[in-house]
Amino acid sequence: MTSRTPADAAAQHARIRPSDRREIVLRTASDVFGTRGYAATRLTDIAEEVGISAPALYRHFSNKYDLFAAAVDRLSEGVDAAVSGVAHRDDPREELRAVLAAFADTVMEHRSSGNLYRWERRVLHDADRTRTRDVRVALHRRLRSLIEAARPNLPRPLTDLLAVATLSVAASPATHRIAMGRRAATELVSTAAVTLLDVDFPDSPPTADRPPGLAPAGRRESILAAAVTLFAQRGFHEVTVEDIGAAVGLPASGVYRHFESKVAILAAALWRTADRATDAVAVALSQAQTPREALVSLTARYSELCVDDPDIMAIYLSGTGALDDGDLHALRRQQRTTVDEWATWVVRARPECSNAAARYLVHASLNLASDLVTGRPGVDAPTVAAASAAILLGDGAHGR
Repeated sequence: MTSRTPADAAAQHARIRPSDRREIVLRTASDVFGTRGYAATRLTDIAEEVGISAPALYRHFSNKYDLFAAAVDRLSEGVDAAVSGVAHRDDPREELRAVLAAFADTVMEHRSSGNLYRWERRVLHDADRTRTRDVRVALHRRLRSLIEAARPNLPRPLTDLLAVATLSVAASPATHRIAMGRRAATELVSTAAVTLLDVDFPDSPPTADRPPGLAPAGRRESILAAAVTLFAQRGFHEVTVEDIGAAVGLPASGVYRHFESKVAILAAALWRTADRATDAVAVALSQAQTPREALVSLTARYSELCVDDPDIMAIYLSGTGALDDGDLHALRRQQRTTVDEWATWVVRARPECSNAAARYLVHASLNLASDLVTGRPGVDAPTVAAASAAILLGDGAHGR
């Protein structure tokens, strides 16, 4: 029997190389980037997922940035094609539902990579950012025009807010992995998003500019507060321990006296947020008498947390990929416990909801609250709470 030489093996590999190798690389890269974030992903990680060598990957993309930009383009093109295919309808509410369903269906198709939008604005170069921003802006304007047609008396700030909120709800399946059929999930989140048209928003007093409050006096707390601000502004991987120290008047060695690493600072900040969210559940439930009141109270408390510290919410959305596996898994377990508690009260308030559907709605509500406070200064907690509660309750009659 004749033995195969390395040349024979290489020739066979060339013969069986799939014709769509570039698409396979791109699809895999989208999933890995969406799960871990740009900075935490290595090209070797993607090559291993595809089952090829790093040099083979370089035949298709010259570097990590080119691959990331192509992945974002691919996602944007998919969204644009899906939404553009939705025809105009006489009823703006029905057209809004159809647009959001098309968007949600695309999210379900690319569920693992749907979180790319969390990183794209910071990572992409201007020319690449412009392309994906054009798709996002066009979608936002279409949603806003439909919301204005359905609720013509709403002020422009609220229609803009509702456009962001409806899109956040439709995108929420990308933030979790709860099992549900694609069609059922698309119907669930698009219907929930349209519910926001009925929210009776509370009258919010005009917000006055307030001077910044006092900074913590203790060194550890000062370091933690400065790090959260820097991580939110520039991204975890772009901030050094020296940067954090300089913000509080310490050398790097002074920071290391309180935290063993930059990752330890991030973990401490995220654990504090997770603990506050858990503690808020008990407080919220103690103020409620019925399942419906429980959900209103839960969303009110959570919205206050988000509005009070939007920086930590931004980090929680996009910075967990930098954590050690142990902290990451433990944080996710605690988040699941919180989500399950909320979902229990959704089912009690709405017995027609399955447990899976209730958990979907909880994630949609949490995602909405986080998205509304990150990058939107001035939004108030009662407004966020009214929108968040509407997703859980299926109506908007609790805002006043």
